[in-house]
Amino acid sequence: MKIQTLKLHGFFFFAWFGCPSESNPRRIFHNISFVHQIPGMKPLLELIIGGAQIVGRAFTRAVREEFRTSQQAAERAGGGRQGARRVANDSITGMTLQEAKQILNVTEPHDIETIEKNYKHLFEVNDKAKGGSLYLQSKVYRAKERIDMELQKSEQSGSSEPKEPKT
Repeated sequence: MKIQTLKLHGFFFFAWFGCPSESNPRRIFHNISFVHQIPGMKPLLELIIGGAQIVGRAFTRAVREEFRTSQQAAERAGGGRQGARRVANDSITGMTLQEAKQILNVTEPHDIETIEKNYKHLFEVNDKAKGGSLYLQSKVYRAKERIDMELQKSEQSGSSEPKEPKT
């Protein structure tokens, strides 16, 4: 009984940390005697280790893809302070300025009258009491909020410039 327990602990050591003498993790079952004593144990353990390897590779691939995507997004944002501001604004509202303009069907974010008119119309049409969608209504609201943030930023940058005194 003690010998099987020691072999069992040895197996778990090799399964978690790898066998230093073998490069193939599936070969570690060859020298462990209790694996051959229990019918169906070897294929089960090989399946578990194989599945863990597949999950590990998929996780690694997903992290690499996410890193690549974030780098591309930073390049598209323009980099520097301007890009950092855009990324910050996009992360607050969850949408880009381009998406906001598409939702509210405007071409210029400085056309306040058209933005207000389209916003009111889309907000009322998507009212839940009238059979509309709360999700679409929130998208319209976030689009208006994103354009308002852009207008605010442009006003702040315009007002921070020194004004020339009239003579």
